[in-house]
Amino acid sequence: MPMKVGIVSNSKICIPLLSYLSSIKAEVILYFGKSAHADVSVNDMAGFCRMNYIPFYAEDDKKELYNWQQLNEPDIIFITGYSHKIDIKELSGVPKGTYNIHFGKLPQYRGPSPVFWQLKNGEKELGLCIHQLTNKLDSGAVTWEQNIKNEEYHTYNYINQAFSQLQVQGVAQIIATLNSRQTPYNKIQDETKARYYKKPQLADVMINWDTMDAKQILDLIKACTSWNNGASTLINGLELKILDAEPTLAEVDSILGSINIANNKFNVGCIGNQALNINFFNINNTCIPARHACFYGLKTGQIFISKI
Repeated sequence: MPMKVGIVSNSKICIPLLSYLSSIKAEVILYFGKSAHADVSVNDMAGFCRMNYIPFYAEDDKKELYNWQQLNEPDIIFITGYSHKIDIKELSGVPKGTYNIHFGKLPQYRGPSPVFWQLKNGEKELGLCIHQLTNKLDSGAVTWEQNIKNEEYHTYNYINQAFSQLQVQGVAQIIATLNSRQTPYNKIQDETKARYYKKPQLADVMINWDTMDAKQILDLIKACTSWNNGASTLINGLELKILDAEPTLAEVDSILGSINIANNKFNVGCIGNQALNINFFNINNTCIPARHACFYGLKTGQIFISKI
């Protein structure tokens, strides 16, 4: 008898996992959480599930999760991109266990936005973990983990898409282990290395030209693209968001955050006589090539503000 797999999510990152489980003819069911900031509509997810013959339930209240589990009796539950805290005692009747898929290294990157913080901190490798769900956030034993190299082209959206594919490997391995009646690998987290990161606030996405070097600014741009339309900075009373930039050897004013626009290049001075060449930026939700900067009132000699 095939294992009945429950997926709990409120994000489109669950789609590759649902597609895989459907392709191997697993008995899979989806509980789709309610979220004011969902990246996919309930109707779109319902349509996807209908096309793939996946039983679908749309949450109206977070307490409905426990009734859904009791009525459907999944053998195992995987949670991926679900924003509500779950009382594990209410899900104690799941025979094969309840697992959370966390898009970050554990225990170093606990919290709701691990991809953002790993990119902002310039980690050489970005981690993905599947761990047993406990009542303490992101603290359960790690059953599967994978790291990928942090490449120059990686952005927040790119990594979320990549991890949504990579999580399939972990789920497949756990299910295969359980089907062969073996005990899954479990690594207890080292609490001495644990760190919790909150959801990014305005100050976390702002460039501080006085304290951040060129690499730190580039890391922040990667972490903010494209969910925040880039890393934020202020000029002329407006918020400008940098979407893409690269180091340059061009000479700029020694004043940090100073702008030099010439020959269709938009350069900004940074710490240590470094400079960034801005390729794309965003003003008022409009993506603008840097060669058009002068048409938006940006001029050589202007200085970005470092503090809110």
